[in-house]
Amino acid sequence: MKIVIIGGDAAGMSAASKVRRSLPQAQVVVFERTGETSYGACGLPYYIGGVNDDADRIRIRKPEAFRKSGVDLRTFHEAVAVDASAKTVTARNLLTGEQVTESYDELVVASGASPILPPVEGREKEGVFTLKTIADAEAIRAWAEQGAVEDVVIVGAGYIGLELAESFVRLGKRVNMIEMAPRPMMVMDEDFAPLITDALQRHGVTLRTSETVKAVTGGERAAGVVTDKGEYPAQLVVLSVGVRPNTAFLAGTGAATLPNGAVVVDEQMRSSVPHIYAAGDCATVTNKVTGKPVYLPLGTNANKQGKVLGEVLCGQDARLEGVLGTSMCRVVDLEVARTGLNEKEAADAGIPVQVVKTTAHTKPPYYPGGCELTIKLFCHKETKALLGVQLAGLEGAASRIGMCALAIDAGVTCPQLAMADLGYAPPFNYVWDPVQLAAGMVK
Repeated sequence: MKIVIIGGDAAGMSAASKVRRSLPQAQVVVFERTGETSYGACGLPYYIGGVNDDADRIRIRKPEAFRKSGVDLRTFHEAVAVDASAKTVTARNLLTGEQVTESYDELVVASGASPILPPVEGREKEGVFTLKTIADAEAIRAWAEQGAVEDVVIVGAGYIGLELAESFVRLGKRVNMIEMAPRPMMVMDEDFAPLITDALQRHGVTLRTSETVKAVTGGERAAGVVTDKGEYPAQLVVLSVGVRPNTAFLAGTGAATLPNGAVVVDEQMRSSVPHIYAAGDCATVTNKVTGKPVYLPLGTNANKQGKVLGEVLCGQDARLEGVLGTSMCRVVDLEVARTGLNEKEAADAGIPVQVVKTTAHTKPPYYPGGCELTIKLFCHKETKALLGVQLAGLEGAASRIGMCALAIDAGVTCPQLAMADLGYAPPFNYVWDPVQLAAGMVK
């Protein structure tokens, strides 16, 4: 059996590694358009901010290790076409320009996603960046360390933009964030926007919402940005407005996709085309609550899909039944997390929900170090089954989202969660955990 994999990061190389271990007789060819494999992209902002000073520590497994295991790994090769009828993949060597065509028995599309480039005049100037790869992070950090760089503009207030704000605060920069949407972190409900904004302001970051960047000013180097509402100095600009799946090479194959190009897959990562699978940031996942395919480009999803896909390729009946979109983000010193449905998703799915919201302390008042935790909880209006949770607070807040995700996954009702036998000791928790207090409010 010959398996061709397009993409050498989390999903693709998880599948490749499983096949090499379980089916040593199989031929595995991997096309990767960069020189990197299997790196922790979520760690890039923290390298930029100096939390980690060694970029090599972000590399989980280097190309040489995969080649030694028997994977025919071809770096700097970009897939340009797939012929589903002939079962071939054509890739271009980015160093020489030559093209190579490989046949396959099974094709894995794990090509990831690329940063969306908004139509900003002057985005090609020096000092304007996107963040996706280790090379991007190294370039941003090197530019930021120049003495002349004092003002930073981050375009976009999603996960990466907010994490970068913390990084530039650590570097002592003046930071402006510009978000086209009416609030930051749109995956959270509107209730949490003031908490996020306050956290940024506490550390000197200015957040400007409902504002669109039109141009980057300056000569060859960035000097500022112009928006539809004003002009701001910026010797460093990061465009962080989202990502788009890398799937253009599938044109003509008939593979079903979402409007953004994400390949629609089932629980076994099979696309609508026989012998073509997809996983990671180029593919959909199934929302476990609604049962619908959604695009959630998260590292957790990519790794799970890669693991399941590797087992499927080895003949096992493995499945990823769905995900909850569990995620967390630190906004300088504020921890924000969510899992399951939010208010809009519940309304769109036609699911009747009861919503409760409360603020509670994480530790007893006589023990130092606790914080206030704001928690919003969604349950089915009739069955009281937990469907979604959002929370925000200082240190220790986000870790509670794991308990909530497991409860949703297991079909736990709010009355059950309210009386769950959780641990208690003053250094760690209140006798009633804030999550339990919120669950107890459901009537």
